Amino acid sequence: MIRVAHLLPNMVTGGRERIVADLCRHSVDVGISPSLILYDPEAEGRQIDAGGVPRHALDRRRPDFAGAFRAVLARERIDVLHAQGHVSAALAVPVAGTVPIVTSLHMALGTGWRWAPAIARGLRASGAVTAVSADLARRFRWLSGREIDVVPPGIDISAHHVEQRRANAVFTIGIAARLHPVKRHRDAIDAVRLLHSRGVAVRLEIAGQGALDAELRARAAGLDVTFHGDVADMPGWLAGLDAFLLCSDHEGMPLALIEACASGLPCIATAVGGIPEAFGEAVLTVPKGRPGAIAAAIERLSNAPALCKMLGQSSFALASKFALDRMIARYQAIYCAALIRN
Repeated sequence: MIRVAHLLPNMVTGGRERIVADLCRHSVDVGISPSLILYDPEAEGRQIDAGGVPRHALDRRRPDFAGAFRAVLARERIDVLHAQGHVSAALAVPVAGTVPIVTSLHMALGTGWRWAPAIARGLRASGAVTAVSADLARRFRWLSGREIDVVPPGIDISAHHVEQRRANAVFTIGIAARLHPVKRHRDAIDAVRLLHSRGVAVRLEIAGQGALDAELRARAAGLDVTFHGDVADMPGWLAGLDAFLLCSDHEGMPLALIEACASGLPCIATAVGGIPEAFGEAVLTVPKGRPGAIAAAIERLSNAPALCKMLGQSSFALASKFALDRMIARYQAIYCAALIRN
């Protein structure tokens, strides 16, 4: 067994966290013994179940963080440290040399440029660096000083397949994302308001939790918008939609969009990050920050059942390249190579 510790802030619902949970639950089958090292474990929100693997809580703000970190790695006899994200890579620098480090990049740097020197040190101290999309691999190339392997997220495709989608009286579109400014829920709400002003009936279902909950509920007042909070049964929730929407400012490789494709939904997404390259014509893409463009795409789908069916079939076919066993096999090979190099 290869003992792998995943380093990340916490396990509150998010795409990265769900990827890590799946790695923990299923990598045992290929000879990997996983654990979690969480450096912001007190964050609010539902913690994702990672299958009962060991969890170790560290506070990165404490002066003894590095020593406590090394102690956990030694006590648990960790063979490989998997830093999940660019900030995790920066925090892993103090243990470089004591254990091989693999870093996976899940999102763009955004406004966190003050972290750039520390991130560069973390990436260059890693034995291997991967990214969830080719776009992210290109963005971080200059910081890492090397080529970055692309390992797309994987999901259980069969768990999301819908044999027969029930019909909704009102065209229903859903968005699943944490309630954070970068996800631009306000654009989705504004698009629904535009449609309602033109007499186009549409319902918006929002799955997710976050600090913007009250603000977004106020913005949606008077519209056919439902807030579901954190949804544990994502396949069941997706099964009740007619279409899926993702309108983020930037993305790495959004797990929610992959799951919507596996559910056979027609999808609308902003043309950001790895989305255009990975999904191509299987999804309708719109410019970011344009509620009018989102409204036009929703109206187009609501008036074209044949287009919805075609896009749903295309998205379902595309989802096969994001199979969970493929992702796990890639990481197993990367862990083995990191051990050999060490």
